[in-house]
Amino acid sequence: LIALGYTLLQSKIGELDLMIPMCFMIGVIHIMLVGFGKIKDDASYKYHENEGVIGWILLVLRLGLYGWFLWAVQSSAREGGFKIANFLQQFRIAGSLYFLAFPGIFLVTQLFAPYLQHFVMAIGQMFMQTGFNLWLSSLFLTRGEYFKVSTLSASDLPGGCKVGVVKEE
Repeated sequence: LIALGYTLLQSKIGELDLMIPMCFMIGVIHIMLVGFGKIKDDASYKYHENEGVIGWILLVLRLGLYGWFLWAVQSSAREGGFKIANFLQQFRIAGSLYFLAFPGIFLVTQLFAPYLQHFVMAIGQMFMQTGFNLWLSSLFLTRGEYFKVSTLSASDLPGGCKVGVVKEE
């Protein structure tokens, strides 16, 4: 939603209300894929939960979401000003690393012997999630670049300032 401009170009969902069911459907598809993967979890030929067709489907889904993310960031950067474009450049880098980390880990895991794949996949995902949780929390939860360009800084409450681009309501 942030890539589409929510809290950057507008403070209300408005035209983005279609995104809520879309995000819900993507979540349901992901849950179904993980569920199907868990059904075959105890198969003797399976070394990690994202092995086989389920892993490749998740990889394609992640790459599709990455393409959508890039399109959304680019369209928001065209609509916003210089400050928003500067923030979106940082956000594009963080989002790109996030969306491409799973495909990268998945493909690197294929290079290892089958009995090592679970370890490589688990450690890779753990470091990926920890790193991105720290990076994204610092990007969004501090009074940094995001706070300055978002509608959060246009508050009447103490701490908010009304300097910069006036956001649509």
